[in-house]
Amino acid sequence: MLPDPTESLRLLGEAQNGDRRALEELLDRYQDRIRRIVRIRLSVDLRTRMESMDIVQETLAAAFQHIEDLQPRSTASILQWLSRIAENRIRDAWRSHFAEKRDPRREIDIDGLIAMGGGPGSDAGTPDEAAARHELEAVVDQAMTELSEDSREVILLRTYQGGSWEFVAQQLGRPGADAARQLFRRARVQLGRIVRRKLQEAQDAAGGDDAS
Repeated sequence: MLPDPTESLRLLGEAQNGDRRALEELLDRYQDRIRRIVRIRLSVDLRTRMESMDIVQETLAAAFQHIEDLQPRSTASILQWLSRIAENRIRDAWRSHFAEKRDPRREIDIDGLIAMGGGPGSDAGTPDEAAARHELEAVVDQAMTELSEDSREVILLRTYQGGSWEFVAQQLGRPGADAARQLFRRARVQLGRIVRRKLQEAQDAAGGDDAS
């Protein structure tokens, strides 16, 4: 679930009026969601050179400095705004990486190098339950990278960023909300199959370790 929008909008109003504590609390509410979005959007190559939390911290620092620029149009606007900042940080990292290497590939389309995916998480419950949830989240995040681009993006836009069906359709160039829903349903079925396969593989591997 997305953070409670009423409370988030209240904190946003206070933050934009100069309340630093409200701003810190607001950004903290979205940190885990942004972390998971970043973890999936980082390409394999860039992920070997920097930690997801580096991008997350840069995202939150930029949001801290420019919170007055946010003009929410929906309950999901805060997360979508933070996601755009994170995407810009990833693009900057790619440009810096290729510039330092003076690689001719630095002219490559950066958008094409960003993997799509992600999903929500929660730390509610006992420590063991939270740990199990985080392990499952990691499986889902990895499974997302095996989906086609449209499938990854429709789940990201709808589930992670909380976008309306109309917003999802617009972002993906679909003719309407119904088309976006159909794509989402197909993507969820594909994701479920991949997740089940990965969980079975992990279970089989654990069984082999026990036997040895």
